[in-house]
Amino acid sequence: MMNIVKVEWIRIRRNPLNGAILLIFAVLLGLSAIWSGFRASEIRAAAAAPQIAQAPANAAEMHDAPKPDDHDGGDDSAYAASNKLPPLQLPLSGGLALNVSQADLVGTSIKVSSRSRHTDGRNSDQIFNPLSYEFGLLDFASVFALLTPLVVIALSYGLVQEERESGVWRLVCTQTARPWQLVFSSLGLRLLLVALIAGLSSALAFLLDSGSDWQALAYWAAISLSYVVFWFALTGLFLLLPISSGAAAIGLLGSWLVLTFGVPAALHWAADQSQPKPSRMAAIIEIRRLQEASNQQRQTALADWFKAHPDLLGDTPLAKLPREVAGLPAAMQLDHQIRPLMMQFETHRAERFEFMQRWCWASPALALALAADRLSGLDAPRHAGFVAAVDAFEDRWREHFLPQIMARAGWSEAQQAALPRFDFRQTMDYAELNRLAGWQALSAASILALLIALRQRFARF
Repeated sequence: MMNIVKVEWIRIRRNPLNGAILLIFAVLLGLSAIWSGFRASEIRAAAAAPQIAQAPANAAEMHDAPKPDDHDGGDDSAYAASNKLPPLQLPLSGGLALNVSQADLVGTSIKVSSRSRHTDGRNSDQIFNPLSYEFGLLDFASVFALLTPLVVIALSYGLVQEERESGVWRLVCTQTARPWQLVFSSLGLRLLLVALIAGLSSALAFLLDSGSDWQALAYWAAISLSYVVFWFALTGLFLLLPISSGAAAIGLLGSWLVLTFGVPAALHWAADQSQPKPSRMAAIIEIRRLQEASNQQRQTALADWFKAHPDLLGDTPLAKLPREVAGLPAAMQLDHQIRPLMMQFETHRAERFEFMQRWCWASPALALALAADRLSGLDAPRHAGFVAAVDAFEDRWREHFLPQIMARAGWSEAQQAALPRFDFRQTMDYAELNRLAGWQALSAASILALLIALRQRFARF
């Protein structure tokens, strides 16, 4: 057996095409790992210093907001203090380097203030091209999922068919009782080379990410290795077919298209049929209706609030109250009415993610992408939990600030110390990660077991 392995290693080394394919794969995967690792560190640095990173954004958001008057305590007023809270951050997991673009897409920080974040139409973010999210640099997990099958196909397709076409395979079968050992040795060596490049690139991405951890790397190593094994086993099954090498290549490319693009697209369609997406246009129309109703009821809401808190009104007539005070009760009512409309989109994304995860066994590439979402901490269920936690914290936070703002009172350090602290400690869902890793391993093991069971068919010439 060792002699067969040595011979196959010599064959691989002497074919310059194999070296070129592996070199291109290593360069592309390495560049993606470097970009993803550095980008992940940048995102973590911005999250660790939100006061610095968000200062221009906060200034832009508040540039036309009502300014605290001198009789309200100026910069020491409760209203001014309510605008100084740094954005709440979604804790990022150790596998962020696998899926950095998702952080920009879904957002990892939410600004909490006495103003509704749902009806503020100003955008203080950097100007960007929306197409860059679709056609820009791919994440490391996406590059790995797309390129690995192509590399496996390029290295391994037609290994037996070409020998049959040249008449060599008949000679091989007459000189060895187990020709499948030759095929398995050839596929095994190629698998080791691809796995080595993938492992080193993954380690590089995690090494450059300042917040990575070994648990995420271990999960990724197991899931990505199963992905590589699946495609080599599938290539081995195509080597059994009595077809030409060109037909085998076309069949493998067709399998890549179906499993990587066709099945996920079909699952997306099925998810839309079973769980229709809420209409954003209907939500916008309803928000505009609620805003109009809130504007008409502003004075009523203000009077009702002070009727419930008469000790905070003082001697100032309602008509003379500052704008930030007069509109606050109605704004709080409006925010509670709008929240369910906005939360339904987060809930739908979470349900859609879970639907896709239940069927990810049908597409190894989809399972790999979902695992990257989980490992980065940016999966839809976790993000929905983060938004719900922010809403709950915002209610508690406003309970401290609202009476002080309505009373036009100052704000002390003792009051600042008594504010509630946001604590979102939801870690990676290891049960779901184990399920994803299990499905990926089961897919690879099933195809590999089928190949082993049919190995004697390689003796047919």
